[in-house]
Amino acid sequence: MIKNNIFLVGLMGSGKTSIGKALAKKLNMNFIDLDREIIEETNSTISKIFDDLGEHKFRELETQTLNKISTDDNTVISTGGGVILKPENIKTMRENGLIIHLDVDVKSQLQRVKNTENRPLLNKGNIKEKLVEMKHQRDGTYKSISLASVNTSNMRRNDIVNRIEMLIK
Repeated sequence: MIKNNIFLVGLMGSGKTSIGKALAKKLNMNFIDLDREIIEETNSTISKIFDDLGEHKFRELETQTLNKISTDDNTVISTGGGVILKPENIKTMRENGLIIHLDVDVKSQLQRVKNTENRPLLNKGNIKEKLVEMKHQRDGTYKSISLASVNTSNMRRNDIVNRIEMLIK
């Protein structure tokens, strides 16, 4: 049985958390932020997990947490940008709800991710180059696994939420 969850996927800074909260409220659904769940379960920050345990261990925690929260129902779930890097995560999301891709251009993304404190993949080097590289590496997967892609670059939150609502009904 397919659950009626909505998984928001996309690059960091695409608006997954803020759009997710607004969408959940509008649709009278629960809201879970996958990264926030990991932070609460580990009593650590994403950056500290990356620094102390490495990205591989973080991805394992991400998969475990996704599996746990995917059993919920009637929930909008904001995922981390890299959740799509493991095929088993894509399978879990497909089996437990709809996937919506929030797309963002690099210019807008740069403005939104100025605080790199909880963004370990941006802590070193040229941020713009890293964002361009991630977009190039991940956009095809985001688009191929999603019911639809919604560009969040120059849209107001309410307009994005209304667009998603139209797409899922």
